[in-house]
Amino acid sequence: MTITFGPIKTSTDSQPFVECGSVDLSEPLAPKDLYTIREGLMKYGLIVFRGQRLEPEHEVRFNEAFGWHENRQSDFLFGFGAPSKDLRFAGGAQLPEWPQVSILGNVKIDEHHGIHNLQLEPRLGFTFTGWHADGLHDMFDGMPEMTTMYNPYGWRTTSGGRTYFTSGVKAIERMEPQLLKELEKCFVSYMRCANDDDPDPARNISPGPALMTDEGTKRVGFAKNQHDPSQGLHTFRPDESHAKDGGIHPCIRIHPLTGQKSLYVTPSRAVHLVDRETGKMRHDTEETAELLSKALLPSAIPNVRYEHKWLEGDLVAWTNTLVLHSASDPHDIIGDRLIHRVRLSTPKTRWKDGRYTDS
Repeated sequence: MTITFGPIKTSTDSQPFVECGSVDLSEPLAPKDLYTIREGLMKYGLIVFRGQRLEPEHEVRFNEAFGWHENRQSDFLFGFGAPSKDLRFAGGAQLPEWPQVSILGNVKIDEHHGIHNLQLEPRLGFTFTGWHADGLHDMFDGMPEMTTMYNPYGWRTTSGGRTYFTSGVKAIERMEPQLLKELEKCFVSYMRCANDDDPDPARNISPGPALMTDEGTKRVGFAKNQHDPSQGLHTFRPDESHAKDGGIHPCIRIHPLTGQKSLYVTPSRAVHLVDRETGKMRHDTEETAELLSKALLPSAIPNVRYEHKWLEGDLVAWTNTLVLHSASDPHDIIGDRLIHRVRLSTPKTRWKDGRYTDS
């Protein structure tokens, strides 16, 4: 078997993403094939594997095959709330025997790998939450290097339910030089929330989902009801106090393996921009929202972003540190949607003894 990559027919030329149809991920991969896929993820950022018939153990094995994960990780709920022993979360669940695998969608599950009598409900999307990199808003350190999503056979949407992707590396190329120069001097301070290092629910201060405009790049407030935007916004406005004890991450990340610069932000939960060297505020909340949107918008517009239309058997793997993504709005979904998602944390390198070692 020779693994080859080719262009995604439905993707625009503005994205570097590729498709791989020459591999069966239900079988263990030879070292040379793992190397080829690993290099592909670093070079292209995202790979679509078509026609996969996978069990949960196959998904987990693939995610662990590259050695990026933290072997000691025992809680896998992050992204949907603080770690807990309850394998169900708002709108979805984790598989009991394979808690690394979360299931998302819009169908009622009667029997699915140990999940019984559960109605899945899509919660967030383009209008609420928008573009992000997994882990930035809810982790101090150890953000996942890779995320995978898998559409099992037997579940098909006829319309809607797309997932949007854009290369953070290409976003650098589209950015105005002066803006890039400024963002390279900045870290983003994010709103504090319960996470794997501090699961206290009192840390959750967001009153509701972030309402995003400008193609999912700019937060304008927090909605009272994500199902009924006419109810308006909360009066809550985040300020410097809401970033206290929250995550702090660079706007522009330099990948340690490839040296690639990438836009690496989650605008929906950003509070302000601070100086990388001094930690002092460089831009307040309103300025931060404007700057992050200005940096991301050229890469988020319809003719530039890649909109993945899910087919049965699709597994999409992307380098979370090089690619930003967003769900589309769930009200557009027609048909039965069921998606498996795996994202494993990486060893912590910046966070030690309750503090950052580089800021």
